[in-house]
Amino acid sequence: MDVEVYYSGQRGGTMPYAALPAFRLFCKQNGFQLKWDSTNKRVDLDSGLKGKVCVLFTGLSSGGTAYEWEVLGNVQKFLSDSGMEVVLSQNNPSLAKNTDVAIRFSLKEMRVLEKPRLIFFQSEDEKRQDLIKCLRTEMQQSGIPCHYKVTKNQKQPSIVHIQFQLPLYTEVGKRKIYAEKIALHLASGILEYFQNGLHIQPMAFLPPNILKLFYSTMLFTSDKESQQEADEKPLEEEQNTIQESDHPSAEASDSNRDVNSEGSTESDREREELLILAEEELVEQVVSIHPVEEVPEHVDLRTAAEVYFDYTLIHSESVEKPYLLIGTLQVKNTGNVELKNPIVCLRVSPVDSIKMGGQVLPPKLVETMAVQGTSGLKGWRYLEDDWFAQAMERGEYWIAPIQPVTIAPESTESFQNFQISFMKQEAGKGIVVEGVVLCNDQTVHFSANNRIAVSF
Repeated sequence: MDVEVYYSGQRGGTMPYAALPAFRLFCKQNGFQLKWDSTNKRVDLDSGLKGKVCVLFTGLSSGGTAYEWEVLGNVQKFLSDSGMEVVLSQNNPSLAKNTDVAIRFSLKEMRVLEKPRLIFFQSEDEKRQDLIKCLRTEMQQSGIPCHYKVTKNQKQPSIVHIQFQLPLYTEVGKRKIYAEKIALHLASGILEYFQNGLHIQPMAFLPPNILKLFYSTMLFTSDKESQQEADEKPLEEEQNTIQESDHPSAEASDSNRDVNSEGSTESDREREELLILAEEELVEQVVSIHPVEEVPEHVDLRTAAEVYFDYTLIHSESVEKPYLLIGTLQVKNTGNVELKNPIVCLRVSPVDSIKMGGQVLPPKLVETMAVQGTSGLKGWRYLEDDWFAQAMERGEYWIAPIQPVTIAPESTESFQNFQISFMKQEAGKGIVVEGVVLCNDQTVHFSANNRIAVSF
């Protein structure tokens, strides 16, 4: 009996049921989160960082600078496939109270400075020593000098503040290089912090497509690949048998020349009988390995899907600070027909109390801001240029994938890490988010099985 293996909701392949105990120990040792469904004989794997939350703040200046947003946006892209929730914020320190990592990155341009440098601000009662150590170790590898600066009576000790001090007239090309280096090593330092604190291996942070490169034979060998190998093996055996039959050895040929005509006739008859037997045996082998499958005359095509929300609510104790909801909309194809190019509609209420955020791009910014994958641009975008006006008018956010998406039967596609912020409502009122997914040129639609409701 084989066991179905899924990673982050995506089917990876199968493995023998007998390997389950050893596989559980392997996942535990390396930090993967594993859930065994004994009823459906299914293993669900997730990143070791699922459930962890990282908040990245811009500087204290009004709205933050474009450079700060660029650096932190790249950090978010680096961490987006690690499994953790990554939130970008301008100036909402209350978010740091319920997160695993909180980092503020600010830029300060200085006229008298000759070379760039990074300053780590640290309070005397700093509780984030391990995080600062990991960040500084990684940042030093960027080649940018790093310095400590101890501050007394720091108002936000839970937030690690890193300031990039840059000469005022640094050229644009160098600025971009510094931004890329800082983002890369900042993301690496965050991952190293989790690796050390959770005692898990970095492979538990990798997305499925990268894991497949290393563990395709163990975890993610697809049924198609396995069948292809099974098909090739008997064909090779058949070719080898035919070659041996068509090319008798030189020794046999020499001995045939020495026998009389009657012996030669008997020898030829024996060879013919052996060839017939070999051909019959080959046919039996091929038929037994490749049995003819009966194709049902009528297959009922069924279009069906399960749509549901997963979300985390970050609570703010201050009346003046907003709540933050980080959600994922899962779409699982439970039918036998492919679902193509899903379009997500999030209906929110009340409209004027909710702000939409996350990794969703306006259509005009797709070419410059979208994540570049192996097969092109990927991610999610708003469906229309005037998405904000439509949302304020109808309370609906329409979102579509940047790249073509096909959800095969029994597969799952996720609209991940959308962010909704809202202020505390009056007693008796609440916030509601509902979801609808349209597929196949909007000819079929599925409503979410659950909704997000926050009551006050």
